[in-house]
Amino acid sequence: MNRTLSKVLVISLFFVFVFGLDRGHAQNLLDLTGWTIGLGTSGIFTMNGQESENIREWGEGPQGNRVILWKAQPEGASDADGGWVTSYFPIDHKHMYRFTIWIKKTNSIDGTTYFGCRNVSSLAGVPNSNPYFWSGDLPKLNRWYLLVGYIHGSGDSSEVNYGSIYDGVTGDKVLTMTDFKFSTTATATNHRATLFNDPNTSDRQYFYAPRVDLVNGNEPSISELIGLQFAASDQTYFAGKVGIKTSTPGDYDLAVKGKIRAQEIKVELANWPDYVFAKDYDLPSLRETEQHIKKNGHLPGIPSAEEVKANGIDLGEMNAKLLQKIEELTLHLLAIENENQVMSNRILSLEKSKK
Repeated sequence: MNRTLSKVLVISLFFVFVFGLDRGHAQNLLDLTGWTIGLGTSGIFTMNGQESENIREWGEGPQGNRVILWKAQPEGASDADGGWVTSYFPIDHKHMYRFTIWIKKTNSIDGTTYFGCRNVSSLAGVPNSNPYFWSGDLPKLNRWYLLVGYIHGSGDSSEVNYGSIYDGVTGDKVLTMTDFKFSTTATATNHRATLFNDPNTSDRQYFYAPRVDLVNGNEPSISELIGLQFAASDQTYFAGKVGIKTSTPGDYDLAVKGKIRAQEIKVELANWPDYVFAKDYDLPSLRETEQHIKKNGHLPGIPSAEEVKANGIDLGEMNAKLLQKIEELTLHLLAIENENQVMSNRILSLEKSKK
């Protein structure tokens, strides 16, 4: 494979796996082909401030991966100090859109971080010429945060703000943000993530994975976007329920909409069916089992095909039920073998008596 083709494949895989453009979800509405190593404006990303204040370089992302970051590096004046304003992209004003960006600030809390958009109104319908989902200082320095903002569809009467800032280590919501709404005449908007008024030349603000999704159920869940930033331990604690390819785990602590492959699965279960071998166990006769099968179409104590289709099966419980049936069959086989032995002894005895 030639070097040019290798570079194309590497870049393609980079955008697929790092920014999640093709993960079984709707595609990021932002064109990230300009997200490459370099300085200043690139692609749809128009720099905020001077070229020297906007550097794209390799660094460590929120999940500890090696990724391309956009670094804001203030030059000393208290004005525009890094970040971007994207080109406008088309939208359908009737729908809700979700805007996201990872941000990390280092060294000091000088300056102000901004995250916003354009061509929107407040949820009450008041036009806003300079809309920001949020502006201020992130809770901690040297820590990644995921900022998630929403623009409601023009016909949405809700005035509830869904936007939040999430801690990249714990996954917790740490700050709320302001939602906006499209007017019926809106046809486009943009994505803005910037640093302003930071005179400290030692400060750095890092941006990663800018994203805009149509909110229609196909967008990545917040849990998928956040992941967890692994610390020194290789163990991870999830305070709440976890859904993989599903945002509705229901009553389950872990819900997976898809296949699972593992080298070992251990199920802890009480009441293992050794009770079948107890002297007082009421072993159903084979005749009773036959009658149950004829009447119900399945073994006693085993769910029907309709029940399994509707509710699935509990692996631990089902293994216990199957073992119970195996142990019952074992008792019947032992009884039959004993009867056969008795019959065999009688036949031998009769044969001897005839001689």
